[in-house]
Amino acid sequence: MKHNKPFSAKKLLFYFLIIFFIGYFFTKNTIDFSQLLSLQWTSLMLKGVALSAFMLMLRDLGYVLRLQLLTDHKLSFRESLKIILLWEFGSAITPGMIGGKAAAIFLLIKNKINAAKASSIVLMAILLDEFVFILIFPIFYFLYGRQMFQLGTQCPDWLDLKAKLPWVENIRYLEYTVILMLIFILVFVIVVFIGIFIYPSWIRQLIKTLGRLPLLKKWRIGFDDFANEIHHTSIHIRTKKTTFWIRLCLYTLMSWAGRYLVGVAIVYGFSTGSMDWLYVYVKQYALWLMFYLPSTPGSSGIAEALYMAFYCESITPGMSGTAAFVWRFMSYYVYLFIGVLVLSFGRNGDMLMRSDANEN
Repeated sequence: MKHNKPFSAKKLLFYFLIIFFIGYFFTKNTIDFSQLLSLQWTSLMLKGVALSAFMLMLRDLGYVLRLQLLTDHKLSFRESLKIILLWEFGSAITPGMIGGKAAAIFLLIKNKINAAKASSIVLMAILLDEFVFILIFPIFYFLYGRQMFQLGTQCPDWLDLKAKLPWVENIRYLEYTVILMLIFILVFVIVVFIGIFIYPSWIRQLIKTLGRLPLLKKWRIGFDDFANEIHHTSIHIRTKKTTFWIRLCLYTLMSWAGRYLVGVAIVYGFSTGSMDWLYVYVKQYALWLMFYLPSTPGSSGIAEALYMAFYCESITPGMSGTAAFVWRFMSYYVYLFIGVLVLSFGRNGDMLMRSDANEN
């Protein structure tokens, strides 16, 4: 199974330009940058940003500990952190967050993890993340039903946003697309779970057979790679002890709790001082579900509009755009900046760029 480098200098420049122009095109109508520059920071805003930064570190800590556990602690904390940061960077610059997987596998291999195990580690991480999504959805839907997708239809910021960007009103229909996507994720989780823990050989053969059907044979290599990833993961993972799985699940839950709380903390900082924390948290889950839908690189532009649409009723009137920008900076642009620094000066970045130079 061949694993090409996930980045090249040309691709990197291309993605950055796309993200910049798309982000500017959407945010110029949703965010008042003059308000942002002249913003009088209150103690509540500063508390929200500080809490958000703490949750960001909690999220990355969970991912690092999980990666160390999956690699049997063959990577140091520092090496694991670099891989996680570049994994996030790869997700940030590609539509639907698809680039992170390629970056992670490539970097694991470069850190002396064999290719089969590297693929297994990444597949297991993805399976855990999707399992959390599937596990949480029925709980949140039971608590709030369709309210978890509710937009701030009557608040002034939402009305102003619709006047500037009429297309945002169609966001309400994404709910149905998200439900379909969750069904697809559920099928994925079931197939991979059976393939790893119950019938690895049977699932492997089934996937390879599907890849040879007339309608699917153009993606045969992808089907074969996926089948082999499941098989290798079964070999490396299924014999682990119960304590391993408990720790793995706890680290995954910690990571996703931190991810959601980054956005919740910003809502708190820009709120009137009182809010329903659980409801805001549940809507953050719904918001991230929509990011899984392929759109622009890193959902640039779309994310800011979604944040405003979801939270304008919880945020001080007139501050939704500013809050969306601060949240986006904390949860997205930080990883772009850190990713560039690691690629430019870090050992993993050197490996990526040297690989690029050698192949060219």
